[in-house]
Amino acid sequence: GRGFGSPELDRAADYLATQFREAGLQPAGDDPDSYFQNWRARGGDPEREVVLKNIVGFIPGTKPEWAAQSVVVGAHYDHLGLGWPDAHQGEVGMIHPGADDNASGVAVLLELARVLGKTWQPERTVVFIAFSGEEAGRLGSQHYVAHTSRWPVADIIGMLNLDSVGRLGQNKLMVFGTASADEWLHI
Repeated sequence: GRGFGSPELDRAADYLATQFREAGLQPAGDDPDSYFQNWRARGGDPEREVVLKNIVGFIPGTKPEWAAQSVVVGAHYDHLGLGWPDAHQGEVGMIHPGADDNASGVAVLLELARVLGKTWQPERTVVFIAFSGEEAGRLGSQHYVAHTSRWPVADIIGMLNLDSVGRLGQNKLMVFGTASADEWLHI
């Protein structure tokens, strides 16, 4: 269930880092050769302090004048585990697998990395992030924003957040957050 601080969440992080490496993404974690951005957080049931990890890789941009700019493609890989912090009614203590929240977003993130990672040469750097701690209050995305220095937050020109991908009820595609920036409206 990839719950807060669980061994399954750690295994998922290791798997994602391996997939980023195999896709050809360059590491952008805390250390030059690492995909892991680590931090400590409190939460869970019972509450405890754990190490959480964002997995961060990138495809470098080709335009030197845009070197500080980035586009972020992200998805969260954590879920509710045994139901913390939001157990579904009658399912306390049962595994909440999260296939559509958010294994589906991670699947698209990994496929984009696999298809683009070794051959694409974008003009701006594209940063791929698998966030942790999102179910516990967007901890991973907040940590990334507060601790990224390589690509300043002010120079992130856009983000594509992949979440609950594939819910195509009646074959309708829904894209949310499109009014979050004037630049996106034409798309």
